[in-house]
Amino acid sequence: MSEVWNKVYQSDSTFFGEEPSNFALLCFNHMKINNIKKVLELGAGHGRDSIFFASNGLEVEALDYSAFAVELLNKTTKEKRLPLKPHFFDVKHQLTYPDGYFDAAYSSIKHYF
Repeated sequence: MSEVWNKVYQSDSTFFGEEPSNFALLCFNHMKINNIKKVLELGAGHGRDSIFFASNGLEVEALDYSAFAVELLNKTTKEKRLPLKPHFFDVKHQLTYPDGYFDAAYSSIKHYF
């Protein structure tokens, strides 16, 4: 499946759009109210929601199964100097973060295939 997502992002690097999702906007309001500082995003893709969160002061670790999408997000992160750490992650492996490392986990995954 990783190959499918790599092809998607290679043919259209903004497949899901460039603006944050409506769900991210809603969640961010709740994150602010609840003093969330560190977020784990699962299935970040090219990072439109991760970039939004990081641009608004949150520390974000963004995981995705597409190495190409992670490369795109790494480039944006460096260009914008964001508190964002993109990583390739295969769900067949265990997460290595200690308990309590994140204040919240976030995912806005749509099924297209």
